[in-house]
Amino acid sequence: MGVKGMNDLVKESEALERFVFRNSRVIIDGPNLYYSLYFDSDPKLDQQHGGDYSAFRELVWSFFNNLKTCEITPLVLLDGGSEPGKEDTIKNRMQDKIQKAKRISESKAQSWDNILPPLVKDIFIQILQEENIEMEQCFGEADQTVARYAKEKKCPVLSNDSDFYIFDVPEGFLLINEFQWKKVEEGGIPARRYNISAFCQHFNVHRNHMAVFAAISGNDYSRLEDRGEFIKRYPGPQQPVVRQRAILRFLAGLRGKTNEEAVRAALQLCGKTSEEEIRPFLESTLKYSVDQEPPRPDLPAWVITAVQAGRLTSFVTSVVTYRSMTLTPLVEDFSEPSSYAASLRLRQFFYGLLIGKQPCREYDRKGTDMNYHEVTPELAAGTAENLQKLELAHLNQAPQDLHRRVLYEALRCSTSDTENVPDRLKLPLCVTRFWFQYRQQNHPDGLNESCLQALLLGFVYGEDGADPSLKVRIDGLLPGNQPGSRLEPRVTHAFSQWQNCMRQSLHLNQLLRFPLPEPPCYRLYCGPLLHQLQKVLLGNTNKFSELRNRLDEEHSALLETSLTITGSQLSGAEEWQTQKRKKKKQNPESCDKKQR
Repeated sequence: MGVKGMNDLVKESEALERFVFRNSRVIIDGPNLYYSLYFDSDPKLDQQHGGDYSAFRELVWSFFNNLKTCEITPLVLLDGGSEPGKEDTIKNRMQDKIQKAKRISESKAQSWDNILPPLVKDIFIQILQEENIEMEQCFGEADQTVARYAKEKKCPVLSNDSDFYIFDVPEGFLLINEFQWKKVEEGGIPARRYNISAFCQHFNVHRNHMAVFAAISGNDYSRLEDRGEFIKRYPGPQQPVVRQRAILRFLAGLRGKTNEEAVRAALQLCGKTSEEEIRPFLESTLKYSVDQEPPRPDLPAWVITAVQAGRLTSFVTSVVTYRSMTLTPLVEDFSEPSSYAASLRLRQFFYGLLIGKQPCREYDRKGTDMNYHEVTPELAAGTAENLQKLELAHLNQAPQDLHRRVLYEALRCSTSDTENVPDRLKLPLCVTRFWFQYRQQNHPDGLNESCLQALLLGFVYGEDGADPSLKVRIDGLLPGNQPGSRLEPRVTHAFSQWQNCMRQSLHLNQLLRFPLPEPPCYRLYCGPLLHQLQKVLLGNTNKFSELRNRLDEEHSALLETSLTITGSQLSGAEEWQTQKRKKKKQNPESCDKKQR
C-alpha cells in the first residue's frame, strides 16, 4: 500500500525526529527491507544479469548483525500475496514492471528502473531461518499485522511504506531510507522517527481521521475523484500536493465526527451519496485498523502453520482462494514468449496438488502487455488411493516416498539419477536437467551447451570446499560486467528460464514437505559471473576442459556426475578421462600428497 504525497507533507510538518536507536524490539516490514537492501546498495547490486545473490546475502547478514550489536531484537513480517480490491493497482504495477524489465534487458534503463531478481525473497527467508531471526509470513498484505504487533509489543516499525504515516503506532515509524544501519555509533544506529501526533498537530487534524485522509486522498484501495472540489472549497497557498492539503483542511473542520461521518461528508461534497459509492471508502479506512487480526484464508491447519513459518510459499493462498497466480515480470528476451513457459509443467503439478482439476488463471506478459490465460492443472500418476493421499487436506501425512515420486515425476527425473549427488545439489541438478531438456526441445540453439556448462561450473564455484585455484581462474575471466553493457538476449532468456524452473521447484518441494533438501540458493546463481563465463565458453570450446582439469578429484567427480545427470554432450568424455590419467602419471608425487 501507499499514500501519495505523504512524504512531502511529513517533511513540512517536522514530524521526523533524529535519534539513536538501540536496546529495543523493532517490527520490520520484510518486503520493504529486502527491496531497499537490493535496490539501494552501494555499489548497486546486479539486476541486468538475473541477480547477484551471494552479494545480497552478505548485505542481509551485515544488516542483522549490526542490529544484534546494538541489542535491537527484530521481528520480520512478510506479505502473503495481494488482497481483493487491488486488482487495478496490481495490473498497473505489473504493466509498469514489464516496461522497466524491457528497458533493463535492452540496456536502456534509467536509475529508477528496478526489477527484483526472482530468487531474492526465497533467499531472504532462507537467511532469516539460518540466523534464527524471528519472522512471520502473513496472509495478504502485512501492513495491518505489522502495526498491530508494534502496538502490542510497544516498539517502532521499520519500513519505507508511506501507509505507516497513517497507522497510529505509539512508538513511531522508522524510515529505512533514514536508518543508517552501516554507521553504528554510541552502541546504536542513527535514525529518524515519525511521530503521528506532531503531524496531526501541524495540520490540525484528529489522528483518527488519518485513515479517512488516506482513503479519499488515494491509496491502493480507493481514491475519491473530486474534480477539484476540495481545492475550490478549501483553497490555500500554491504549494506541492495542493489537493492533499485541501483535504486536510476539510478534515480539520470535522473534529468530533466519526470516521464514517467524515467519509460521508467527503463524498457528499462531491455529489456521491449512495451506499454503493460510500462502501469502498469505508472499507478502505478499515485497512488502517490495528485492533483486529486480519481474517485467515480457508486452508488446512498444516498449510497455515507452514506458510506463517516461511516453510511454504505464500502463493498457495492466491491459488487456493482466488484460483489465480501473478507471474512477476523479469529481465528476459521480450521478442520471445515469456520465460515462465519453461516452468509451466512444474506449476501445473503445483496447482494440481492445491486445487485438483480446477483451472488456475495465470497473469503473465504477452509481448509487452499484461495478459491472462487459464491453465489446466496436472495430477500425479498413481492409484486412486495414492491420489487421495495427495489431497491438500492431508498431503502432509502422505508417505515421504510418495512425495518424492511426485516431485521426480514433475521434474522428469528418477531416484537413481541423484544417487551419487550430495544432498545440497540434488534439487538443483534435477532442475537443471529439466531446464536443459526444455531448452533442447523448444530452443535448439548452439548456446544451450555453454549455458549448461556455465551453470554447472557455477555450482562447483559456489561449493564450500571449492578449489581456490578454480575460483581464481574463473574470476580472472571476468572483465567486470559494467552496468549498461549489452546483453545477449538469448542467454538472458535461457538463464531467466532456469531461475523460473528453480524457483517453482523450490515451491513444489516445499508443498510436498521437502522430499529433497532445500539448497542454499545464494550459492547457485551469480548473474554477472555466469553471463561472462558462458560468453568465454561459447567462444573457446577448449576452455571448459581447461577449467575441468583444474579441479581436485572430489569436485571433478561431482562435475562429471552433473554432466551425466543433465545430459550434457561432454559427459564421460574420453579425452578428459585420458588427460586426467596422464596428469596423475606425470605428477605422482602431488597425487601421493593429496592422498596423505
